[in-house]
Amino acid sequence: MQRIVDSAYKFKVKTLLSGTTVNNWQSKYDQLRKERDAYAAISEKITFLELEDNADWESVKQQFLDKVALLEKAQEEKEYQADLKRQMREEKQRQDELEKQQREAEEEEQRLAEQQRLLGEALLAAEGAHREELERQRLELEQKIQDVHQQYERAKSMAQLTKQGHVYVISNIGSFGENVFKIGMTRRLEPMERVKELSGAAVPFDFDVHAMISCDDAPTLEKTLHDHLESYRINRINLRKEFFRVELSRIIDEVERHHGLVEYIADPVALQYLQSLEYAESEAA
Repeated sequence: MQRIVDSAYKFKVKTLLSGTTVNNWQSKYDQLRKERDAYAAISEKITFLELEDNADWESVKQQFLDKVALLEKAQEEKEYQADLKRQMREEKQRQDELEKQQREAEEEEQRLAEQQRLLGEALLAAEGAHREELERQRLELEQKIQDVHQQYERAKSMAQLTKQGHVYVISNIGSFGENVFKIGMTRRLEPMERVKELSGAAVPFDFDVHAMISCDDAPTLEKTLHDHLESYRINRINLRKEFFRVELSRIIDEVERHHGLVEYIADPVALQYLQSLEYAESEAA
């Protein structure tokens, strides 16, 4: 009988351990405790069998904790690799867009230069009012060429700034509650694309943007804010979880102390969340 009880217990423990994941470890741990209690109850209730307690709970518990630690480490590495790939995609997208802007500006500058050449030839033969009109066109064309050249130089300069980007402060009260903010960084030329990406299927409601800060060294500003708000960090283990439980005013104080004055939105729109609450209330009425 001892062998049967021990085998059944060990089989259940093995099954629970093998089925443990990052997302279900708490429920699996509770089930392990229940199996341990059930095993002990058999020994206590059926005293005439004189069963020994071979549950070895401390060993089972340590196996479980070791597995959870390994799973969390693997998950952290997976998230790190995913974040790295995302940054690489953003960088490539940014460089491609800047190269496209440079090409378009260069082509436009060449087109305008050809117009300028033809206009110069026409000016040589023009007289009177016609010449005045051509001169006016020439001045306008020179201004256009200058503007396009500035666009080209700006795109070229931005391509050389490898740390330029945006630091964002966003919230999602429908998903995480009030005074919970995500502080992150993106190098995309259109930073709202990153916010839309975060508002995907993983969360029930869209994120609200409180601040979108453009800066020449986005990674440094992001790290500075994270460091100074460390005591408010929700997940102290996985630092890639960039969520902080803190008043927005505290975040803005740090931003302005390390970056300068910024525009920000104090109250979240949370449109879908509020509409969902209204819908639920109307159904309950």
